Amino acid sequence: MRSLLQLERSNDLRSSSSAKSNNYEDVLVVGQPLPIYLKNLAPAEDAIVTFKIQGEIEVYSSTNQLLATQTPVPLKEIPEITLLARTFSDQPKDRSLQITFQDDNGNQLSQLQLKLTCLRICLDVDADRDGVIEENNPHKGDWQWGINNHGAILLVNSDRDLIHADGRYDGEDNYIKGLLDLKDFNFMMVRKVGLRTLPSGCELYLSVNQDTAKRIRIYDEVDRSGYELIGTRRNKAKIRNTDRDIILAIEGLTYPDFDFDGIVEISLNLMKEGKTVYSDRVVFRVAPWMMTPNTLPPITVFVSRLSTGVNAEFIEELRKVVGKADAQLDPVPFEFHQDDPWMRDEIEVGYTQAPGQMMHVVLDSPRDRGLIHFAQRKLLGIDFGYVTRKSRHEPTKLDSFGNLEVSPPVTVNGVNYPFGRLIFGGTRKEIIPQPRRMLKVLRDFFYAQKIQAPLEIFSDWLSVGHIDEFMTFVPAPNPKGFKLVLASPGKCYELLDRLRNEGHSQVLLRQGKRLYNKPADISVNDILENEKLTRDNQQFQEYINWNRGVLKQELGLEEEDIIDLPALFQDNGDGRAETFFPNMVNMIALKQHLAIPKPFGPKVNDQCQFEAYVKEVLEPLSLVCHFIDDWEPYFRGGGEIHCGTNTSRQPFVQKWWETEPIFFN
Repeated sequence: MRSLLQLERSNDLRSSSSAKSNNYEDVLVVGQPLPIYLKNLAPAEDAIVTFKIQGEIEVYSSTNQLLATQTPVPLKEIPEITLLARTFSDQPKDRSLQITFQDDNGNQLSQLQLKLTCLRICLDVDADRDGVIEENNPHKGDWQWGINNHGAILLVNSDRDLIHADGRYDGEDNYIKGLLDLKDFNFMMVRKVGLRTLPSGCELYLSVNQDTAKRIRIYDEVDRSGYELIGTRRNKAKIRNTDRDIILAIEGLTYPDFDFDGIVEISLNLMKEGKTVYSDRVVFRVAPWMMTPNTLPPITVFVSRLSTGVNAEFIEELRKVVGKADAQLDPVPFEFHQDDPWMRDEIEVGYTQAPGQMMHVVLDSPRDRGLIHFAQRKLLGIDFGYVTRKSRHEPTKLDSFGNLEVSPPVTVNGVNYPFGRLIFGGTRKEIIPQPRRMLKVLRDFFYAQKIQAPLEIFSDWLSVGHIDEFMTFVPAPNPKGFKLVLASPGKCYELLDRLRNEGHSQVLLRQGKRLYNKPADISVNDILENEKLTRDNQQFQEYINWNRGVLKQELGLEEEDIIDLPALFQDNGDGRAETFFPNMVNMIALKQHLAIPKPFGPKVNDQCQFEAYVKEVLEPLSLVCHFIDDWEPYFRGGGEIHCGTNTSRQPFVQKWWETEPIFFN
C-alpha cells in the first residue's frame, strides 16, 4: 500500500502552484485505503487537528474508526489517518480534504487542502474458474488447488488454426489469427470507470517480470487482430485506451518445466509523474500437459500405411477392432512417415485443459526418424496442439514413447492420484554395464506438470528398452477399474511344461513363420531343453519381478490386481533381451476390445494354447480378445501392435484444477 504525505512536503507532495502553497492534488483509487501521516505535516506535536471533507471521502483513524469531520482532535490521538473513496469521480478534483492544525487556544497554525480525483481501476480475470471474468475477485492475486478454491488458468496456445501455416503452431506468431485462434486464449479485463481520460500526468501500464515475458503473450484490441502488449521481447506496455473497459487476450507459450513453475503474475500499475500510485495484480497457472490411460475411451487410432504393403492386411484387421470400439482408424500415408512403422515411439497424444477449453496436444519425442515431421504436418491443427523437448545429448532408444505409460487413477497409502501416474523406463547401474536413461529434458518436463506424479522403473534390460514390452493396463470391473498386465517367462514355461507332461512335447511354436532368413518353427521340447534360454529367462523374470514390486508399491496394487501373460525373451548377444515370439502384452486396449499380437504358440486341437490362456484370464473381465497377425510388419522389426500404433483418447471427466494440494507435494 502506498502512503501519501509521508515525507516532508517539499519531497513528497506534488503542488499545483508554488513550493510554499498548501494546495495539493492527487488521485485516489476507489476501494484502496490511502494512509496520511499527520505527524510529518503538523507544525507542533501538541497541535489540534480538524478535518473538512467535500465530496464522497471517508477518513479513518489508525484503529480503523470512522472520524467525524469538523471535530477537533489532539494530534497525539491520531498521528495517522487513512482515506477511502467508495465511488469514482465524474469531474477532475471533485473531492477534497482540508486539514487544519490549531493550538490549544483555537488559533490556526497551518492548513492543507488536498484535492482528489477518484478513479476506479482494476485488473480482472476468471479467478473462480467458471468461465466468466468476475469483477475484482478478492482471490485474483492468488492460486490454490481444489474444487472450491481459486486462481485463473492459462492455456498454452500450441494448436494451428490457419490451414496453411508451414507447420507453425499459433504461439510462434505474435498476432491473433481470427476467431479460431481467439478461442484458445484466456482473457483479462482492465476496468476503468469514471473520467473519460486519466488525470494529467497519469498513465496505466501492464507489466510482468522478464522471465514471465518469455512464457506468455498479451494482446490489446482483440477485435482488430490484436496488438501485442507483452511478449518475448517486451515485459511492460502502456495501456493506450483508458476511456473504457478493455479486454486483453493472453496466451501461454510454454508448459511448466524445470525452470518454470507455471505461475504467471501480471500487474496493472497506475503511474503519476513516474511514480506508482496504485498496483493491481492477478495470477494465472499454466495448464499442464496430461496423458490419458488405456481405461479412457479411444477416439482415433493412428498407424503408418507402409509403402511396401506389408501391413495392409494388418490394417484391415485392426480396423475391425477399432470399429467395434466406436473409434476411428487413421492409416497415415507415406509422405508423413517415410516407412517408419513405429508410431508409438515417435509421439504421445495427451491434452491440456482450462475452464471451457480443451485441446489435444501431441508430445513429439526426440527420436526423430521417418516420423519426424508427422506430428507437425499431419496432427497439428485446430484444437490439436504440439509440444516437444530437445536436448544437446543424443537420444537413446529409451527416449522413444513406447517407454512411456500412464496408469489409470490410483490411491496409494491414502493418497489419491486421480489422473494416474506417469511411468517411464530407466536403468539399474549395478546390473547394466553400459546404462541408458531417458533424457533429462523429458524427465524434467514430466515432473514439472505436477499432475501425474511420475515414477521410473527398470527397462534397460531390454534391447529396445521400452516398458510396453513387459507391462500394460487393461480395464476391469473391479474397485480399481483396471488390472496391470505383465509379461511372464515363468508363466510361459509353466504352460510349456504342462504341454510336455500331457504328451505334446513336439508341438511347434512359430509354425510356418520365418525368422533370420530361415524357418522359425521350434518345438515345445526344444525350448524346454535349451538351457541357456532357460537361464536367460530366469534372469529376465527376475527383472520383471523387480518392476512388479516397484509397481505394486507405487500404484498401491495387490497380487489380485496383476495378470501374468506368457512371454519369452532371448539374449540379443549384448546381454539384453528381445522377444522370442510375438509379445502379447504389447497390445492396445480400446474400451473392452483388446488388439493383441497373435503369438503363434503351440496348438492343441487346433487351438493356440497361449491364446486360450489369455482368453481364460482376460475374458472374465468382460474383455474381448482380438488376436492379429503382426509378424511381418512389426514383430520381425522388434516391435508389436502397441509399438506400431498410437491412440488419442477422451480426456478425464474430472478437471485437474479441482484436485487437492496434497497430490502435488
